[in-house]
Amino acid sequence: MKCWVFRIFLLLVLMVPETGKCRSIQSEVLSTEMPDRRSADADREDAEGAYRTGMSYYYGHKVDRDYVEAMKWLRLSAEKGNDAAQYGLGFMYQKGQGVDQNYGEAMKWYRRSAEKGNSNAQNQIGYMYHHGWGVNTDYGEAMKWYRLSAGNGNPAAEDNIGVLYEHGQGVKQDYAEAMRWYRISAAKGNGEAELNIGNFYQHGLGVERDLNKSMKWYRSAAAKGNEEAREKIACLTGERMPETHRD
Repeated sequence: MKCWVFRIFLLLVLMVPETGKCRSIQSEVLSTEMPDRRSADADREDAEGAYRTGMSYYYGHKVDRDYVEAMKWLRLSAEKGNDAAQYGLGFMYQKGQGVDQNYGEAMKWYRRSAEKGNSNAQNQIGYMYHHGWGVNTDYGEAMKWYRLSAGNGNPAAEDNIGVLYEHGQGVKQDYAEAMRWYRISAAKGNGEAELNIGNFYQHGLGVERDLNKSMKWYRSAAAKGNEEAREKIACLTGERMPETHRD
């Protein structure tokens, strides 16, 4: 009888799970996963911080404006995968700000940013194809990128689609379709689109000529700092709008 009881006891002991060992395995898994996660979070925070520093130097916000310093910080952020910094880096290469102008480098960084869904980069790739900067002029490719960017709600891309329709570049010239896109963009406060609408009313392009409406749109665009709209107003009235300072 004692032997039978001992056997049952031994069997029960062997069936008890080794919880201590399970905890150690879990802690080992966590110890290998958590640093990677923390490292990724730290990289993301570092990239965002570097981007903000770069933009402070770009605009001269609380520091002296310094494109070279801006480029340094934006590159640091861009190399960590920040899509806004990648776009900014591309823009500086396109404009030659703080670095020699290089359309190839600009396109490289725009594409990296666009792959992450950055609508500004998508629009800018379209603009490069539209004007043949660093690539052969290709209106069809420009329209493809503009539409991709516009699909993400980018007002500059919406305006650029209107430009292609206005001039019949890669599409059949269509003033009504151009105006439709200009209005979509202008509804978001895009001064360039407002300028284009004013131009349509001034010259009666697809709409009845109306200088009052034209002037209304020009004034709205000029108030946003659009220099061409100021010149239009000056030509029509001899009036010069007060300067609007923008960083």
